[in-house]
Amino acid sequence: MTNQNDIKLTVNAGFHDRDGCPVLVNVDHPGIHEFSGKNVILTDSDTGKTIPAQCYKSDDKKSTTLAWILDGLAAGTTRTYTLSEGNINKEAGVELEYGTETIDVTLNGRPFTTFRYGKTQQRPYFFPVLGPNGCEVTRGETSDISKDHVHHRSLYVAYGEVNDVDLWGEGSNCGRVVVQGFTQKHGGAVLSRIYLENNWETKDGEVLMTDWQKFRIYNLPEDGAIVDLDLSFIASAGDVHFGDTKEGGIMCIRVNPSMNASEGGKIENAFGGINEGETWGKRAHWCDYSGVVNGTHVGIVVYDHIGNPRYPTYWHVRNYGLMGSNIFGSGTFERDKSKDGSYTLKEGEEMHFRFRVLIHAGDATVGKVAQKYHDFINPPTVDIS
Repeated sequence: MTNQNDIKLTVNAGFHDRDGCPVLVNVDHPGIHEFSGKNVILTDSDTGKTIPAQCYKSDDKKSTTLAWILDGLAAGTTRTYTLSEGNINKEAGVELEYGTETIDVTLNGRPFTTFRYGKTQQRPYFFPVLGPNGCEVTRGETSDISKDHVHHRSLYVAYGEVNDVDLWGEGSNCGRVVVQGFTQKHGGAVLSRIYLENNWETKDGEVLMTDWQKFRIYNLPEDGAIVDLDLSFIASAGDVHFGDTKEGGIMCIRVNPSMNASEGGKIENAFGGINEGETWGKRAHWCDYSGVVNGTHVGIVVYDHIGNPRYPTYWHVRNYGLMGSNIFGSGTFERDKSKDGSYTLKEGEEMHFRFRVLIHAGDATVGKVAQKYHDFINPPTVDIS
């Protein structure tokens, strides 16, 4: 067995301040492999301060992922930790409670969200999603849902033209995204993993394609909650044609009605576009929606990763509370048929996406949305010795 005190990690902030920054590093190191599936402790070599960390087998089944939350590391500086086995009992971490067709997620005992995946649903989704002061930042199972767009259920994945089938709406002729099973349903000191496989089906149950939705939810405070999604579209049942339509949000949010831009809230994108007139149908690296809920100013942003297809994405974002990424709707958004964005994923091929959802206090400026985008696309580097 490797001497735990021999394992040192040096993290470099790079060009950006790091605070509330998830760090995940895949490691092929015999000493760290020993900790796979366990909670561990990182000790700051200079101050002796300890923080929780977490190890688990990586998706490649060969390396081990080491995860922790990096706080208070200024741009241009480094920090060195030693690794040891154990658990810091100050915090409960990210815990999952399983219902019949739900998974409740708590962060240090504080309710954060519920993942809903019932077989009779149109698709799986998260609701509620709670931010600062326990405010609901999304709309879902509320009295407002009967008023408009019943299919806009909080936080979810959907698209409106898949082999000419509507998997965006919830009408009698719409298709469904049906959960087939989970490969991961685990909590931990630093993060939880909810990984599931879904079939995209016609209303009669014919399979159009498969997806993998891999969600990670981090142990962060109310004003800095993060949900990561690694998403794969898989042409498992023949060619898959994604039509050019505005009706889609590959990563989609419907905000709490009191946050709507039509009610005094604000939409803002990475280029400084404000509200629907300057953001709908525009390409941007991220899009943020903020407003006041029960007296608390809150916001939620979706980050598009630099490695995603057709980066940066177009946005289907409305003053009435909708915000979704859509890479296939360019002809519709540009109002130019020559810019048709439809795409055919050939049988056996896959398309991969990465998104981050950050819940924050205030608007995009107060929430440091632009700065924290670099935590996602330009994360700190880690050396292990």
